[in-house]
Amino acid sequence: MYDCIIVGMGSAGMSAGLYAKRSGMNTLIIDGSAPGGLLNKISIVENYIGVGSISGIDLALKMFEQIRNEEVPYKIETVTSVKNNNDYKIVYTTKGEYKTKTIIFAIGRKPKSSSIPFEEKYKNKGISYCAVCDASLYKNKELVVLGGGNSAFEESLYLSNFASKITIIVKDKISADKELIDDVKSKNINIITGTLVSEFLGDDNITGVRLDNGNIINCSGVFIYYGYIAETSFINNLDITDDGGYILVDNDMKTKIDGIYACGDIIKKNVYQIVTACSDGAIAALSAKKYVTKH
Repeated sequence: MYDCIIVGMGSAGMSAGLYAKRSGMNTLIIDGSAPGGLLNKISIVENYIGVGSISGIDLALKMFEQIRNEEVPYKIETVTSVKNNNDYKIVYTTKGEYKTKTIIFAIGRKPKSSSIPFEEKYKNKGISYCAVCDASLYKNKELVVLGGGNSAFEESLYLSNFASKITIIVKDKISADKELIDDVKSKNINIITGTLVSEFLGDDNITGVRLDNGNIINCSGVFIYYGYIAETSFINNLDITDDGGYILVDNDMKTKIDGIYACGDIIKKNVYQIVTACSDGAIAALSAKKYVTKH
């Protein structure tokens, strides 16, 4: 039986894993995909203290390298459900099951869909949610970016290294930082505000977007940055989330169930940043250690 199982290997999960292992707990991290979570989809990180400007992928690799150097055990498996047996918990995956005294959920969030007609039809056929993943497919092509926050503007700057023309379409007002807005304008990226996309257009692949005023913008690809959603349906039986799927925790990252904690972007909080995710992970691991010591 493990002392602590961490579900998720993004920045919060790896931070929790590091602190859990160094505290002396028998620890396991489980994730269904590559280490780093959403870090792998961020082009540039410039606000992680002590690191400076770095790609999201490189930062994820640095974190993962430290996990391996500390010999923190991990498995690449998808968690399908969790059972609470009070004194211990059971984590079920696609490959097996694991007993543990404590669980830390660090599963992050997923990109939110636009709900614009034909989005599903053109996923991977011109619609993307990851500039780092797909920018190279659009060299010298015209692109549309949907969103008005930091992510939309940061990724537009990255896409500008590949595309011949970029149009950012903002539903309401721009919420991105002023410095980002200035950088985007210096790249001669077109910005349209107060406008909705009414549908995606195309044949086999996307060819453009229709705006709510009837105008059409031709493009070869659309990158959507409408924020994120929590996906916690696989632990609905635990009843530890709010109506939006975010896990509710106290200042110690503890849920209402003894021995179950959560950290990072999956918890309900005010600030969603890499630095706060790492802090959450450390707190969750130290709280789990206290629980294991007492029990």
